[in-house]
Amino acid sequence: MGDPAIRTVGNVDVFLDSAGFVRTIQLKGRPLYLTSNRDLLKKQFRRETLEAIPPTSELYSHVSTDAIIKANPDCFHYDDRLGTLVLRSLGGGGMVEPGDIRNGGFGMILAGDGWGEGSSREVAALALLYAGIGIVFAPSMAPIHRQNLINNGMFPVTDPVLAGTLAAGDEVAVDELMESFDALSQRVVRHGGLFRYMEARSRGREPDRPIDTPARRMTITEKILASHMKTLHGSVKPGDAGFVHVDVGFSHDYTTAPTAAMIMASLGRRPKVKTPASIHTFPDHLTLAPDLPGITAEALAGIENLRKVQRQIAEETGIQFHGTASGGSTGICHTVIREEIALPGQVILGTDSHTCSAGALNLLAYGVGNTELACIWEHGEVAGRVPETLRIRLTGKVAPSCTAKDVILHLAHHAKLTGVFTGRVMEFVGPGLKEFSLEEQAVLANMAAECNALTAIMEPTEPLIQYLVEARGLTRDNVLSMLVTPDTDSQVYETIELDLAAVQTLVATPGHPGNGVPLSQVRGTRVDMAYAGSCTAGDITSIAMYAGVLKGRKVSVPTCIQYGSQNVREEARRRGLHDILVAAGVQMIEEPGCGACINAGPGGPQAGQVAISATNRNMPGRMGDGDAYLANPLVVAASAIKGYVCGPEDL
Repeated sequence: MGDPAIRTVGNVDVFLDSAGFVRTIQLKGRPLYLTSNRDLLKKQFRRETLEAIPPTSELYSHVSTDAIIKANPDCFHYDDRLGTLVLRSLGGGGMVEPGDIRNGGFGMILAGDGWGEGSSREVAALALLYAGIGIVFAPSMAPIHRQNLINNGMFPVTDPVLAGTLAAGDEVAVDELMESFDALSQRVVRHGGLFRYMEARSRGREPDRPIDTPARRMTITEKILASHMKTLHGSVKPGDAGFVHVDVGFSHDYTTAPTAAMIMASLGRRPKVKTPASIHTFPDHLTLAPDLPGITAEALAGIENLRKVQRQIAEETGIQFHGTASGGSTGICHTVIREEIALPGQVILGTDSHTCSAGALNLLAYGVGNTELACIWEHGEVAGRVPETLRIRLTGKVAPSCTAKDVILHLAHHAKLTGVFTGRVMEFVGPGLKEFSLEEQAVLANMAAECNALTAIMEPTEPLIQYLVEARGLTRDNVLSMLVTPDTDSQVYETIELDLAAVQTLVATPGHPGNGVPLSQVRGTRVDMAYAGSCTAGDITSIAMYAGVLKGRKVSVPTCIQYGSQNVREEARRRGLHDILVAAGVQMIEEPGCGACINAGPGGPQAGQVAISATNRNMPGRMGDGDAYLANPLVVAASAIKGYVCGPEDL
């Protein structure tokens, strides 16, 4: 029948069979061994041959999406320019210069463990693709980024033997590459990406197949997915794949315009939204970025475009726009979702890795890429796979100087050492859970992303019930009818027993949230500034913690606290917390948003500076070009007073 058709994905040849499905792939460009040795990197950029191929152990590990493509200012673009900017933030900058990868003719990157950790921004995948990369090898990958690669027709590889074959330029059958993929992901790969798959599905070439798993005992996540996927027996098990009905979908100012652009490029028309009332968009990430000192005209133009198109799309489609008349935001998306929208038993998906925050409300929430959000806009559903659950049983109570932040830093450290949470759901249960307020439970859920988990979910507790009754105005009976509990004998990947009394006050040293060490090891470390806020620590419970430490005292270093929402700001004023913080010398950022957490507002450390922060991420370049230590709100407030890392007991 002659040679099969060929298309290219970056500098990779993709060979199709007679039916148009992907059959084999072959590296057309060069392999880039992403070693931490700068000289070896530069040698590859000069197109010189390496004398020896670096072993996997010497490849750069834990490369976050912020290192792949910098949040500020590179993500202000969503076009071909991304290809020249890819990885220029690696190692804090200087290892990869703009254009090195694109100009080097590379088609494959080989890296170490933990590739793609951090933010779910799909531009990290697109930037690689625009630079010519079609194949990414890493022994382990963050699940959201891995899915973004698949959705864009790229090829994630975790088998080092297979990676070596591809790097040598040999043709490899796609079936061999996909052995570890679930059935639905395999079909997406064979079509060449999610949009091609969805087009085939709309034409009847990919009929839905109801899940036929027999009735079984299930976890919370499995029960929710069983009610949101087509099944024959009302049950699902890990690995089952199909389409998930989505109750709520959302995006923000980084991701709304790129999502619309992807639809227009792929389908040749303006976006359509099936159920506008269930779709939300938040201008929360970049609300303060235009006021940053030294911001360039190019960055300002990018921000203006993102936010202008975001509002236009909301007006065209009728989706819910959470902006103020003055152009600001009513709050950080995750905070507003919790305060106004989320309900137990729902499925909520958003284009942000901290979508998992909503899991505190006994629902399934996780981050997706722009391509998947486009499917939610257009169809109200998205391709999904039932994940494994890892159960964390909490007992006891934390020490007075500890908070939920210390518990999740403890687990993030375990995650970095073992990788046990990667791609799984962290299901929190046990009598210790009810000792945390709903907002503290949200901290546990929020930082599941820093554990490389798909998400976290909480079993119902009295604090959740009270929150929905008192803050959301629901009746107790109504709330009880929504709650989802795990079957006590449901199967899980592993159960971790965690006595909260054994958790120490931790501080994550610069570079990774998993770098948690006891406070005693870093006590006395100089800090130049303190920052508090973000979706992890901008809630009223955290604000009260800062005020409790700072009342009657003064900060000795510049200190910024940013509210998570308008509601939090007004509650802080009503309770007198705002005045306490102002009297302590804190710069209160009353415009709610993400701010310095993504280097898009005041309070982030610049080159040579050190910050103590209550946010969730401290990867290089995340908050700025300086270093950031992560800690609980009590430690951040105490450190702001002393000018060095310490706890409230040191005051």
